[in-house]
Amino acid sequence: MQYKIEDSFDVSAERYWSAFFSDEYRLALWPALDIDCKVLRLERKGEGENLTITREQHLTPRREVPAIIAKLVKGAISYTELNEFTAKTNSMRTTTTPSFLGDKIRSVGTYRLEVLGPEKVNRVWDAELSCSIPLVGGKIEKILVEEVRESYRRATEFTRRWHREHP
Repeated sequence: MQYKIEDSFDVSAERYWSAFFSDEYRLALWPALDIDCKVLRLERKGEGENLTITREQHLTPRREVPAIIAKLVKGAISYTELNEFTAKTNSMRTTTTPSFLGDKIRSVGTYRLEVLGPEKVNRVWDAELSCSIPLVGGKIEKILVEEVRESYRRATEFTRRWHREHP
């Protein structure tokens, strides 16, 4: 299942990414989304247009597991997210690997900013999520994409407020 999420922000691309990769923002974001986060790896190389950042983090949502998934998985769900950011393209490639059914669920996407003006960007998340479980794979895909959409909605509200409160 391919899907796209777009949201605009009244900040420059540089300010958006600076906040996005800051500890202060990250430590406030995840609790606001009811997700526990542990950074496993963070590597920065280069600077300016040549900056690349690789970040791997382990995320555990603190909410009820959707019923169809709870039938297939015992206990809490979590996932590992690998981000590969390239300043030159204002984009980040993301691969998400769930702790459950990792060989059956594939989630990849590109998170990019389109610069609309000196203090205006459009964030675009182009992604693909697939689940190769016979009979229920399509339903699991829909549920997980809706979970991602809701998480992005909450993250967008948080990020807009963050930028207003941290000029």
